[in-house]
Amino acid sequence: MITIQKKLYQVIKIPCIIGSIIFLLTFLFIFYNDLKIKWLVDASFQSAPSVWMKRSAVELLSLYEEALSHREKSSFQPMFHNHYLSLKLNLTSMIKDYLNYLNDVSKNKIDHVKITCLKSSKTMKDFHPICHIYLNFRLDDFNSKEVSFIFLSQNSSCPLSLTNTSDTISVNIHEMFLADDKFRFTYQWWSFDHEKLFSWSQWPLTMSCLSSFLNRNQRQPSKLPSTFFECSSVNILIHSTSRELFIREQKAVSYWLDLQYRASINRKFFDKNNVSKKPRRLAPFEIAKNNQVCPQKFQNWILNYQKWHENISFSISNRSLTFEEQFQRIIELDVRFLIYKKSATGIADRMIHFITTYLVALLTNRLFIFDKNWPEFIDVMQSSLNYQPNIVIPWFSQLNSIKKNLSLSIQNNLTIKAHRFLTERYKHDYDYDKDFPERILIFKGHTGGVIHTINSNSSIYRKFLTIDLDMNTENIFGCLYNSLFTYRLSQFIKRFPLNSSNQQLGHSSQQILQTLLSPRFFPIGIQIRVGDETMIQGNSISDEEKNLETFKNFFKCSEDFIYMNENLFRKTNQVPIIFLLSDDLQIRRTALKRWKLSLECFLLSANKCQSNNSQLQILANSNPVLHISYTNNSMLAFQLGIFDSFLFSLCEQHIITTKSRFGRFTVFASLKQRNVYSLNVGKQSSCHNQSSSLATIGYLRLGI
Repeated sequence: MITIQKKLYQVIKIPCIIGSIIFLLTFLFIFYNDLKIKWLVDASFQSAPSVWMKRSAVELLSLYEEALSHREKSSFQPMFHNHYLSLKLNLTSMIKDYLNYLNDVSKNKIDHVKITCLKSSKTMKDFHPICHIYLNFRLDDFNSKEVSFIFLSQNSSCPLSLTNTSDTISVNIHEMFLADDKFRFTYQWWSFDHEKLFSWSQWPLTMSCLSSFLNRNQRQPSKLPSTFFECSSVNILIHSTSRELFIREQKAVSYWLDLQYRASINRKFFDKNNVSKKPRRLAPFEIAKNNQVCPQKFQNWILNYQKWHENISFSISNRSLTFEEQFQRIIELDVRFLIYKKSATGIADRMIHFITTYLVALLTNRLFIFDKNWPEFIDVMQSSLNYQPNIVIPWFSQLNSIKKNLSLSIQNNLTIKAHRFLTERYKHDYDYDKDFPERILIFKGHTGGVIHTINSNSSIYRKFLTIDLDMNTENIFGCLYNSLFTYRLSQFIKRFPLNSSNQQLGHSSQQILQTLLSPRFFPIGIQIRVGDETMIQGNSISDEEKNLETFKNFFKCSEDFIYMNENLFRKTNQVPIIFLLSDDLQIRRTALKRWKLSLECFLLSANKCQSNNSQLQILANSNPVLHISYTNNSMLAFQLGIFDSFLFSLCEQHIITTKSRFGRFTVFASLKQRNVYSLNVGKQSSCHNQSSSLATIGYLRLGI
C-alpha cells in the first residue's frame, strides 16, 4: 500500500482525469486481489485457474502436510467418539514441554503428571472436574538437555484402561457420556506451580483456518505464518459419531483432491483449448452421492440403518451395566449381531467378504460388528458405523465362560454360530433369517455373494433390492462400499506427498494422482495379475521382449479400445493414457521403458500429447508391491494396496486379469458402471466387441 500511495502522490500534478483513472485502476486491482482470496477458499473452484491460484493450491497442500505433522507431534490428542472418551499422550512432546518449565533434572528422579478431565453439560454450564489421572514416571538425565521418561504406574479417580508403548500412552475412560457433554483437560507436573490447559489441533483443517492463511500469505507468500496453528488449535472437545467423522473426512478429502487438481493445471494450455472450466474427475465416494447413481431410496435405507446402529450401540454398551443387565437389554430389544471375521488372504478377498457380510446385516437388520484384529484397516479407513467391538460387545471374547453364570432364560437366548462360506456362496440363494436363526453370527470366508443376491431370479431379496430400492448389478457393490467406509485424509497426504520425488523410470505418486484427476485425459486402467509368488520371491520375467510377448494381449486390447473410440477422443479433446497396475515389477518397468507418459504430456504442454498418437502412453510407478499376507509390514502393504485400488478406480475404462479379484472388486467399487475387458494371460489378442458386463464378471472367480 505504501508504494501505491507514493505513486498516487506523484501523479497529483497530472491532469485530474488521468489521476482519477489511475486511482480507479488501483482500487480495482486491490478489490480484485481481495476477491481472489475469498474465491480461492471455495472448495468448488468453479472459475478459471490462474498462476497465482495454482501457486496457492500448492501452498495449501504444503500447509496440510505441515498441519498433519504438527498434529502428530502434539503432546495431547483427545477423542469423544460414540459416547466414549479416549486420550492419547505423546511422550516425546511431553518431555519437551517438561524441560521448558524445569531447570534442573535429577538423575533417577520420580515425578508424576496429573491430568484432570473437566466436563460441562446442558444442566451444568461450568466445567467441573470428573476425573483425575495420575501418571508416574522415572526421569533419567542424560546430559542436562536430554531426558528419558519411563512410565511406571497410574492411578485415577475414575475407571479406565491404559496401554503404553515407548512413544505413547493411550487412555480409555470407562464411562458413557451424552452427546451434549463437552470436555476440557488440564495437566500439572509435580514440579509445576500451577495447572496448564491442554490444547490440540483440529483435524481436518477448517476452511476459516485456510482462509486466514491465504490472507496472511498474500503479504508473505514464501513464509508460513508463525501464528497459523493458533487458528487450528482448540481446547474444548465435543462429541462425534462415526457417521459425522465419516462425512467430515469425505468433505476434507474432496477439497484436498480439488487442490491436487488445481496445483497441476497449466493455465495457458487450458485456456487455449477452452477447457478451463472443466471440473476434475470425481472419486467414487463423490459419484456415490449422486441420486442417479445410488438412488435416494437406497441412501435412505442406509441412513436409517446407520441411525439404528448408532442408537442400538448406545443402548446396549453402557459400561455401568453388568453383563447380565446388558444381555437382558439385548434380549428385550431383540438385538441380533453379525460379526465380520476377515480371511487370511489378500485385500480383495477381505473387502469382498466385508461388503457381502455388510449387505446381509442390512437385509436382516443385524448389528454389524467388525473384526477387531485388523488395525491397518482402522488406520487407513474411516467407517460410517461404530467398529469398536471392545465397546459395543466387550463380553464377546469371554462369552462361553460368562454364559455359565447367567440365568437359563438368558443362556437359551444367547445362541451363537460361526459359519465359513466356501465356493457355493457366489451362486447360491440364501434366506439368511431362516438359514441362520442364531442371535450372534460370525461370518468367515473370502468369497462374495452381492451380485448373485440381486441378480438371481430365485433370490428372496431380488424384488426388494431392484424394485423397492431401484438398485442393479452395476451399482449395488459400489454404493454399499462407499456408504460403509471412506479414505482418511491423513493417509492420502502421506501416500501422495507434495514433494514426492520423480522416479527415474516411473512416475511419482502425485503425478499419477493429478493426471488421473484431470478431465483432459481419458485414463484406461490395465491390471495384470501374475501371482503371489512374484511378490514373495521376486520371480518375474526379466527378459523384456519375452515380458511384453507374454502380456501383449493386455496392451493390444488397450490399442483396440483407443482405435474404436478415436472419434470420441478427438471430439472431446481427451488424450487416452494407460494407468498400469501389476504385482510384477518387471512388467511395469518394461512397459515404461517403451511407452512412458512424458513429462511434457503430464504438464499438458501443447502438441506434445495428441489423442491421435499411435504410441501407447503408460502411467505407472516403478516400485515393488507388498502382499498383505506375505510381509512383515502388513500396515504398509494395506496402505499401498488400498490406494492403488483408489487410483485404479479413477480410470474410465478397465482391462483386468480374469483370475484376479483385486482389479475386479475395484471395478465394482469405482461406480463407472461400464463393461469391462476381462483377459487371461496369453489369450484373446483382440478386444473388438469383447467386453463383459458387470453382471457376468460378478460371478467369476468366487464372485463379488
